Amino acid sequence: MAETMKKPNISSESIGAIFVAVFVGLFVLANLWIGFSWPLFVVAMTIGFAISMIYPRSGLSAIIILTMIFERFFTLQTFFIGKVEYKLYPLDILMAGILLGIVGQYLFGRRIKFSKIDWTLLIFMFLNLIYFIFSIIILKTDASLAFSTFKNYAFYSLFYFIVLFLIRTKQDLQRFFNTFLIGGIAIVIFIILGIFNGEGLWSQYTPLSTGGVRILAFTHGLYMALVLFPVILYLIFQKTKNKFLYILIAIWSIGVIGSLMRHLWIAMVAIFVALYIALSVEKRIELRKIIARFSSLVVILVAVILYAVVMTPQSKLSHFTGDVLGVVSQRAASLSSVSADESFAWRSLVWNSAYKKFKANPVFGVGTGEKVYVENGGYRDFIEIRNIHNSYLAILIQLGFISFGVFAYFVWGVIKGLIKSGGDNQFKFYKFSILSVVGIYLISIPFQPYLETNLLAIFFWMSLGLARVLPEINLNK
Repeated sequence: MAETMKKPNISSESIGAIFVAVFVGLFVLANLWIGFSWPLFVVAMTIGFAISMIYPRSGLSAIIILTMIFERFFTLQTFFIGKVEYKLYPLDILMAGILLGIVGQYLFGRRIKFSKIDWTLLIFMFLNLIYFIFSIIILKTDASLAFSTFKNYAFYSLFYFIVLFLIRTKQDLQRFFNTFLIGGIAIVIFIILGIFNGEGLWSQYTPLSTGGVRILAFTHGLYMALVLFPVILYLIFQKTKNKFLYILIAIWSIGVIGSLMRHLWIAMVAIFVALYIALSVEKRIELRKIIARFSSLVVILVAVILYAVVMTPQSKLSHFTGDVLGVVSQRAASLSSVSADESFAWRSLVWNSAYKKFKANPVFGVGTGEKVYVENGGYRDFIEIRNIHNSYLAILIQLGFISFGVFAYFVWGVIKGLIKSGGDNQFKFYKFSILSVVGIYLISIPFQPYLETNLLAIFFWMSLGLARVLPEINLNK
């Protein structure tokens, strides 16, 4: 288990991942700074596709890094031919290379045995295909919206099978965790930028319903919340006092708080409590020691900041600290009066309107590509049902009780299989780490379009793939 956080050997797959991440990353940066460049796009995507096809694990690692750093500018970057926009994203191209590579390995004799729960997800994907065809041909709904729904529920869920096929050994698992850790470390740069600029980079894409600004974009806050618990669990099971990891935890915590995403705060508290209950007495003692060490670090940090604020009351730091504390307090206080909060009021309005439409056909749902009309005083709008900021409801209302039941059965089956599995401390570290990531998603999903947005959904499907495959990996080799 100690090897999990150590520097891995530079293999061909690691070098391949670096090449893909660098070339595609340069394209994304150039696109942000100077605009879309066809030559750079073709070169970057050709290299990324080819390496991902030859070394699928390289493509998977690159996708993790690129998504965690560039988020929507990697996963949702379109291109134009003339005046026609094509929604073939860099994520899709790398993913296509990985899938072709997996098909090639399958044809050359590499096999994995599907379980009943794997077939359940395939059924859910097939149902989505039927709904897509039925919605655009029979219901005459918006074809682009229907396709987007199909793509998010059926295509990106293939990451479950990608992980199931590619993560088969202890070394594969370590590489996956190390890659995720590297992505989390890279996001520290965004926290620093947010603090110095007074606003998080790309935070404008998720505006607040209350006053203030985020020092970290919501998506980066989510990725930090996902990586936080595996690092805490590593400290527990490894019994290490690695100061660098404690500093990372402190910085990541500031980032998650600064993202001002209340549902992430709730999810993290809930997962922390659940882990404390699930851990053995010995590991609880280690957790309390970590809390004590971390609290000491926080107290020192707060004391230094307060001293600087008191000594320089008119400084930029003083004003910034006051603004941040005020915004965080306001966001936290709004949880006690949800009826007065604009975002909660909007969700209630949209959910009620969608439910009224759903009642006409609860078994099969309303179909994909549909919109719902909402009206409240002077506010009138047509809202895409896929974007009602609750993925559970979005699946239920669009696909009905049958498809939602298949989805719920799949998720529960994967989680139940991992919970029932057992092993040594090394296995438990991975087990609780994966469960913590899945748990954050399950608690957060009712508050945002997690499964309807690829940059949010792909790690959900990956974590379920890890949950499914972990009991089959021999960690003693």
